[in-house]
Amino acid sequence: MSVLCPPTTYLPPIAKIASFSVTRLLDALTYLQSLYHPEVRGSRRKRVQAPVIDGGQNLCLRHDDNELQVIRSDAFERSYSIRWLTALIAQLEVWQDSTYSGGASLDDLGKPGLICAHVEMIVQQAASLLAICAGVAAAGIITRNFVFGSIDGRRRVEAQLTDIPLDNDDYGSVGAQTWGGACVLAEMIVENPEQFELGLSSGLESRRLNILELGAGTGLVSLVVTKLLDTLPSFDHREVSVVATDFHPSVLANLRSNVSANFPSTHTSTRSITTHFLDWSSFSTAPRPDYLAYSFDVIFGADIIYEPQHAVWIRDCLKGLLRRPSDMTVSPAAFHLVIPLRSTHAFESSTVESVFLKACDVDPNGDADLVIVSKESITCDAYGDYMGGQGLGEDVEYVYYKIGWSNARYLVES
Repeated sequence: MSVLCPPTTYLPPIAKIASFSVTRLLDALTYLQSLYHPEVRGSRRKRVQAPVIDGGQNLCLRHDDNELQVIRSDAFERSYSIRWLTALIAQLEVWQDSTYSGGASLDDLGKPGLICAHVEMIVQQAASLLAICAGVAAAGIITRNFVFGSIDGRRRVEAQLTDIPLDNDDYGSVGAQTWGGACVLAEMIVENPEQFELGLSSGLESRRLNILELGAGTGLVSLVVTKLLDTLPSFDHREVSVVATDFHPSVLANLRSNVSANFPSTHTSTRSITTHFLDWSSFSTAPRPDYLAYSFDVIFGADIIYEPQHAVWIRDCLKGLLRRPSDMTVSPAAFHLVIPLRSTHAFESSTVESVFLKACDVDPNGDADLVIVSKESITCDAYGDYMGGQGLGEDVEYVYYKIGWSNARYLVES
């Protein structure tokens, strides 16, 4: 059974803070970080086996999301955390003065030369968390900085996103928060742009590249793609249009705010990113708006299948928006989809493979149809480096689908 200790239980008693080691205080700050300013759950792909650390206080962090949310929204627990952080900072200032004057020592590691550095690090972390607990995060608003890099270290893309509280009366507002699937897809794109038709532009710089994101939510994927293209020399002079779409009013407003925060002024004349409303359910019957009047070369979707009808609606959108295979000199268009395999949404996830046929099951001489070109399973640590490495054994599974038009050239080259 999962257990999550509240701050009043987990944190060292305020009156005895001075008696705890640097290691224990850093552990307490990491706990508060995971509680009030957490990483996105399931956003770190597994590359090597996570280290297992035995026993200790960290087992107290095992939990489910509902349990976490209850404690995070508890005003008394947040107030206690603020008082604890305030007391810690005050004690650290006293310790620093004592250390400089030759008095008390915090050397629990046996390395006196590291004492001041450790104390300063704790002060900075505590002050940052105090601002978070007492500031906008108290209202359920969280701002995170995301950093993605290529494996060879030559590319680095940063984006700042704000999550806003979900509307409890409308399940459609889930896009107000950043989900792990978007993080996974963004990381994959930066690491291997060629896999997503964003590599070498193959001598077609005169032709505009049109990119669309369905269910963009907070906008992470669209923002990362736009910033990534700024780092690729092959796109220096090529026009690119990125269109990020969503449906729910509060989600769309937050999406626009995140785009403005990352691109405060007009972007370059050759690359643009815009945000627009898109209702999948009525796309095939409603008049086509101007911003969707052309076809798209690349379409992205992350964590957007959570209702039984979503896959059908998305297929209808793709039929009208994904560029069809007419020009054999142009790279084939594709839809890149990442979805989590949640036990609570097993049926919804399965609809992808019932709505879209596998490439091998399609008659290559028949009419073009949307097919699953490739499928890849991805495993992530549920709680990042800290919580995922504590022996909890919790993983998040994703599936990455590449979907495109069925035709011989496409299937052979892919």
